[in-house]
Amino acid sequence: MGVGQLSATDQNVGLRRMARNLAVEALATIGRDGRSSPGLAESWHVTPDGRSLVIRLRPNVKFHDGTAVTSAIIAQIVQSELPRALGPAFQDIVGVQTLSETEVEISQKRASPFLTESLDFPIEKPGTSGVGTGPFSFASGQGTIEMKANNDYYLGRPIIQRIVMQSYPTVRAAWAEMLRGRVDMLYEVGSDALDSLEASSQVGVYTFARAYTYVIVLNARRPTLASSAVRQALAVAIDRPRLIREGLSNHGTAADGPVWPHHWAYNQTFPTFQYDPVGASKALKGHVRFTCIFAEGPLYERLALAVQKQLAAVGVDMQIEAVSLDELIARVTKRGDFDAVLFDAQLGPNLFRPYQWWHSGGPNNYGGFSSAKVDAALDTIRYAANENEYAAAVLDFQRAMIADPPAIFLAWGERARAVSRRFDVAAEPNRDVLTTLRLWKPAADQRSANRN
Repeated sequence: MGVGQLSATDQNVGLRRMARNLAVEALATIGRDGRSSPGLAESWHVTPDGRSLVIRLRPNVKFHDGTAVTSAIIAQIVQSELPRALGPAFQDIVGVQTLSETEVEISQKRASPFLTESLDFPIEKPGTSGVGTGPFSFASGQGTIEMKANNDYYLGRPIIQRIVMQSYPTVRAAWAEMLRGRVDMLYEVGSDALDSLEASSQVGVYTFARAYTYVIVLNARRPTLASSAVRQALAVAIDRPRLIREGLSNHGTAADGPVWPHHWAYNQTFPTFQYDPVGASKALKGHVRFTCIFAEGPLYERLALAVQKQLAAVGVDMQIEAVSLDELIARVTKRGDFDAVLFDAQLGPNLFRPYQWWHSGGPNNYGGFSSAKVDAALDTIRYAANENEYAAAVLDFQRAMIADPPAIFLAWGERARAVSRRFDVAAEPNRDVLTTLRLWKPAADQRSANRN
């Protein structure tokens, strides 16, 4: 498996992250429609008073080192991880306790759907790094990372027994090695490589929509960007279909609002950002200038240049600056030293993610955005008593964000994996093929060749 380098200072950070995704599971998975479904948990239910969530664990599950997954261990992990996972919403939690060998109870001051929406945090054995319950486990890692099949996996032994993950300086370098037959899978295919690989008879390409948005977060603490009228004008100055053609080679969906368009509460009648360059030009009056930083890489550069060009057409002087990923993280998350930043941000598939980004108290609210209407809508979602109340608040949230945007929403991205046709891939529509990796197997012609 070839993985493009993700860090300027540590070539293995990308490998560790990808390997961890195969080794470590969560209590719940979040579906394309934003609903939570059991993962490592077998099921859950809300108590009659609505204030406790009782989680039932799958039986006979073990960590990779053979340790049994018990309710006591899960309660310890939940108690440790839930504050980070929930952010400010953790103040709703009263406590975590075991009810039996297979049941854990999470008590709340006030019932909130955000609790189940946040249960996709990693479950790894306390005191370890990467010791999880997934279908593959870490075997070694010096320059590369080797993983081996978890033959005691509770859903069945993986067919593939060994994975070697290799870091490359760029996605393009990993792509070149795949075309030479030295890599069986490319973790992520850049948009510039898609046409070449899709045309290859030796490689299968699997694309899926991601609940991540390319978005330019605006620092509302900067005088130039403090005005909601200015931010709204910037938002409607963008021709998103054109941006997707020029910046993403047509691999993306217009982000004309903050809500993931496949969420169960989303409605096609929702208000959206409407492209209005004339109105934007009049509102901005040619007096807006700021710098947008982004992580080094051709994709972000193309997007930044495309946005720069469109904003220049309405009189906005947006300077662009490529920085290392490490510098970007430091400037944005630690120092607040930026005017605007181009992110690939997880804003779906549920509403718990936007809460973390756009609520005034959200841990990812890096631009210092504050809106009473946005906060009210998100708080109503947080405490919605039923689906009707939840859906109505989602509409209110969309309306409030259209009127007072904290960012320039660009496009919901796509991700493509490339796999050698030497393997039969268990592919499902609109799902990442990596989630079925344990079911992959050598292609029939490869099995015949091995026997002969």
